Amino acid sequence: MLGYPKKLYILPFDHRSSFIDSFLGQAKRLTPAQLKVIRSYKALIFEAFLSATKKIKFTAGTPAILVDEEFGLPILKAAKKKKIVFLLPVEKSGQHVFDFAHGHDFGLAIKDLNPSIVKALVRSNPALEKDNKQQLPRLAALSAWCQQNNFKLMIELLVPPSAADLKKFKNSKETFDRQLRPALTVQVVKMFQQAGVEPDIWKIEAMEKSSDWPKVIKAIRAGQERQGVSIVMLGRGESFAKVKSWMEIAPKTELNGFAVGRTVFLRPLLDLHAGRINKKQTVKEIAKNYTELVNYWQK
Repeated sequence: MLGYPKKLYILPFDHRSSFIDSFLGQAKRLTPAQLKVIRSYKALIFEAFLSATKKIKFTAGTPAILVDEEFGLPILKAAKKKKIVFLLPVEKSGQHVFDFAHGHDFGLAIKDLNPSIVKALVRSNPALEKDNKQQLPRLAALSAWCQQNNFKLMIELLVPPSAADLKKFKNSKETFDRQLRPALTVQVVKMFQQAGVEPDIWKIEAMEKSSDWPKVIKAIRAGQERQGVSIVMLGRGESFAKVKSWMEIAPKTELNGFAVGRTVFLRPLLDLHAGRINKKQTVKEIAKNYTELVNYWQK
């Protein structure tokens, strides 16, 4: 049966290339000292998560983390030991077209870490035919493998505008988001399903209008076998005000939680990196931000 039984309040910090860029610029190869910094920042996010979850009253959902093995392997192991729901990304970082971080050996890496949920980030637009032709068979193989090996799968779907889309909306990403992205999301979901990509959870970009959510939900849960498929709203690194506005119009009874990362952790870590606050204050700020979003969703 497709789906995931729990609502999830996910703190994602599996960012790799973008995480490095935020603090170190476009470093091609990290020095041991730089590597230590990146790993320590991820450890602080986890510390903040643990601190927050001790105090939050979870009325409907379950706290979870999404972290990469490249910079967060000790965190994954600690989460497993503490019986925390954790998601493992399997995509190669910084790629426009989906590919596996471990190539054909992706299954071995998954079995080795045994995550609660396997996650694959993919960018797709019906207009990007060449990209879809490359990545859909890979995603279908992952989907089939997860079902055969009893792993739950999350597809994190980003629907970027094509060059033609941008031209149509005079380079306004905001207009694209409002007027075209919802319909394209429905098309992409159907295209994935037809290609044999059947995740248990879809991690979807928020809709700008409440009237667009039902169309996306209907596509995701089309057919009897997909009635239990979960849908999680992602944050796109937007401001607190923007994320809260999305939460306001989201049909929370139909959705299964959220995954908001950079909105929660980036500003405190940048302040730490610049020497404006210390580690203790950083942990406190990240914990406060995560708590605020959980409480806002649950209210």
